[in-house]
Amino acid sequence: MKNAPDISQDHARLLMSQLLDGELDASDASRLDSYLQAHPEAQDWMENLDLVRDASNAPTALQDHSASISSIQESIAKEGMASSGNKLISFPAFVRSLAAAAAVAIVGTVTWMGLHPEAHAHYEPNVVEFVATDLPGASTYIYPDEETGWTVVWVDSDPLEANKG
Repeated sequence: MKNAPDISQDHARLLMSQLLDGELDASDASRLDSYLQAHPEAQDWMENLDLVRDASNAPTALQDHSASISSIQESIAKEGMASSGNKLISFPAFVRSLAAAAAVAIVGTVTWMGLHPEAHAHYEPNVVEFVATDLPGASTYIYPDEETGWTVVWVDSDPLEANKG
């Protein structure tokens, strides 16, 4: 028995795959043979490859689809005759259309409620800090009216003082 070559398990699997495909040269074949003799557990992988090759080379039998379809139809017909006691409940067209309209309304409502959440208005308080006026000698007063929530701007101008100048 030869000493086992120093090849890794992955490399040995590559060599086994090449052997299966018919791509393995003679020097690598001898290395693989000595590896398999030294590692009997690796032969399981080789046997699996052989099974795959045999399964891929096996001829497939063509099936007669018309015979299969006719046997299925016969079994369905037999079951239909055996269960003739079952009755189908049918609803009038008005009830079916009413149920369809209700289903559409429910789906529409759920969709609309999910896609349009309630809008919340956020109001920022208006703050007036300065008011400019073109009136000469005018004074401006700014104060918030707490009852109405408005900001009041009062412009005071004395017409007598404005005409003196």
